[in-house]
Amino acid sequence: MQYLKKLIFVIMIFSFGPDLIAQELPTKQELLIKNVTLISPERQKPLIGANVYIRDGKILEISTKPIQTETVQTEVIQKGTSQKGSLQSDLKILDASGQYLIPGLMDSHVHISQMPGAPLEITEGSTVRAMVNAFHKQQPRSYLYFGVTQVLDPSQSAESIIRFNSAPEKPDLFHCGAMPIFRGYPSLYVSDDKAADIFDYILADPTTDHKHENFKYPKNFDPEEHTPEKLVAKMAKEGAICVKAFIEDGFGSQSHWPLIAKSALKRLKAAAEQHGLITMAHANAIDMQQIAKDVGFDVIAHGMWNWNQFDGEKGLPEPIKVMADEILRTNMTYQATFGVMDGLKGVMTPNILDNPLYSTVVSDDALAWYKSEDGQWFHQEMLRDYGGLSLEQIHARQSINITQGERVLKYLVDNNLAPVLASDTPAAPTYAQQPGLSTYQEILHMHKIGLSLKTILESATINNARAFGLESKYGTIEPGKAANLLVLKTNPLKDVSAYNSIQYVIINGKPVLRETLRVN
Repeated sequence: MQYLKKLIFVIMIFSFGPDLIAQELPTKQELLIKNVTLISPERQKPLIGANVYIRDGKILEISTKPIQTETVQTEVIQKGTSQKGSLQSDLKILDASGQYLIPGLMDSHVHISQMPGAPLEITEGSTVRAMVNAFHKQQPRSYLYFGVTQVLDPSQSAESIIRFNSAPEKPDLFHCGAMPIFRGYPSLYVSDDKAADIFDYILADPTTDHKHENFKYPKNFDPEEHTPEKLVAKMAKEGAICVKAFIEDGFGSQSHWPLIAKSALKRLKAAAEQHGLITMAHANAIDMQQIAKDVGFDVIAHGMWNWNQFDGEKGLPEPIKVMADEILRTNMTYQATFGVMDGLKGVMTPNILDNPLYSTVVSDDALAWYKSEDGQWFHQEMLRDYGGLSLEQIHARQSINITQGERVLKYLVDNNLAPVLASDTPAAPTYAQQPGLSTYQEILHMHKIGLSLKTILESATINNARAFGLESKYGTIEPGKAANLLVLKTNPLKDVSAYNSIQYVIINGKPVLRETLRVN
């Protein structure tokens, strides 16, 4: 009887055709990719006519010769069609003739908790709440649609991790523990009581906290449980792979927010090393990045687009160059995150949502709401912040920061920095940044400033894997590694638009036709 039930289940799957390729099957999963051009960053040149054998989500064998699989063929997948075969096993054969196989991409700076452009406070039962709920269901698929098979969220909630990981089709998710201080960025936007509730790892920093007039720790908040050592130990226990600190005293050249004490940062760094966690610093200005460098952080989580007193100068001013050289000397990981400034400029750009790529990952309801008066709330807020400047003047100011960040990254890469792909999606409540699409736009921006196609592939694969201690599982196509892969119609070493020519996303060994991942 059990055998009959199993046979009926498999027949039902095949009767529905290729749309159910990624569904769970009752026995071991096997996939044979045939006749593909394999491009992997550790190889000096592509491997033409490659066959790749995958079992239970892991790459087992790569060869230009025929591979003998354990079981007989059940289904042939060729250019989006399905041809039924024997029903004796779960082996699938994907004929990828004329196509290209690369590792799945990693975006090492995303935020999965919030829908881009949505207000923080939403009425339950409202149309906006329904739209946000639909977004969270689609979000993992949107990353996959643009080939992102691994993501890192530097500051998230436990609830958002559970929600994201409950999706049937999703990238592999990693996270940091984020450690703000009271009344510093970003906890300054809420009361001390709310900050203690919202931020799981908020730091008690007596050196800074006691500078606030009449400051008292919230009721039931024990500062002895919120030391760097206790918080880092808690992060490690709860599965974080990194620790994020906010080194931010004010946007742009402003310096009106309290900063975490350098002594606390040093204790954070020592505790992270003890637990084997990577340290990441939110810092986008020259003086803030200097602090991160002095303490010895592993990752700078933003490009240097704020040059403070050097803003607007041509070329690379000597103090900026000196700081860049220190980053090179200490071999820090550097996330350019062009998406931050691009997203802010995008929300100030009329008709940006008419770009047809948005409709691949944003629902019609959300697109309509973004264009409505209510959906334009952040656009109006930014207009007020710029004090009545015209859009042309606003864009000119934003372009200064964008080009400064570009010059720093180009200098670093020209001097042998290994860049990493990181979009910071969404960096602010801007609808211009959308999951997956923003990662692709980050790739286009890196190419625009002159990074080679080879460097871009490395940044999205092996460089990110190495930077975050994941190279034993991700980043290259080799036996023993996770089968998170992309089948492309176009060669990514010839054309940057290849990253938008995905035929299949293979996630943990399961091939998913890209078009099935579009927003409904």
